[in-house]
Amino acid sequence: MLIVGTGGLARDVITSWELDQANSTTELYLFDNVNTDNHLLYDKYKILHTTEQVKALFETGDSDFFVCIGNPLIRKRVTETFEKLGGNLIPFISCCVSIVSPKTKKIAGGVVIEPAVVVSKDVILEKGVFINAGTIIGHDAILREYVSVGPGVRILGKVEIGEYSYIGTNAVIMPHVKIGKKVRIGVGKIITEDVPDNSKIL
Repeated sequence: MLIVGTGGLARDVITSWELDQANSTTELYLFDNVNTDNHLLYDKYKILHTTEQVKALFETGDSDFFVCIGNPLIRKRVTETFEKLGGNLIPFISCCVSIVSPKTKKIAGGVVIEPAVVVSKDVILEKGVFINAGTIIGHDAILREYVSVGPGVRILGKVEIGEYSYIGTNAVIMPHVKIGKKVRIGVGKIITEDVPDNSKIL
């Protein structure tokens, strides 16, 4: 399995993966084409630096991957690149105290759910959504493609969040609110009304 990225988000996920996969034989690789001096993370996980290396890995049959990059637009672009290389985009759901309702409607490829997250029933998480630790997502919420959610966010019932939006740490989105595309919500904000596309509430 390949994690794209070696920054803070990727390292958080690796911690969860190590706990979740304690008895697994799955081999973990990472990709970083920026910091090319490092070849191992934690003296354990091999870091690939070129798309040629990634393609060779995928051709062995080990083609599962997901992307741990915070910026939603970059995450989409990178995901599409790796899919073209033959990668199989999968979700990652941490089992570390996370609770995901069995009645969740959809968890698409590329969704990453960090530890201590609660996802209620009838929720839809579209492709590439990234949910940081300690978040609660209420019933019937819809998070469109490549939404990024910071730690400790509260998304209450029947909220809809548009593509590429970012919800900052400890923000609260009240029930029935609709947030548009490419919206940025700042740390600790309480959102009680609909927010149009391309807005910033900082």
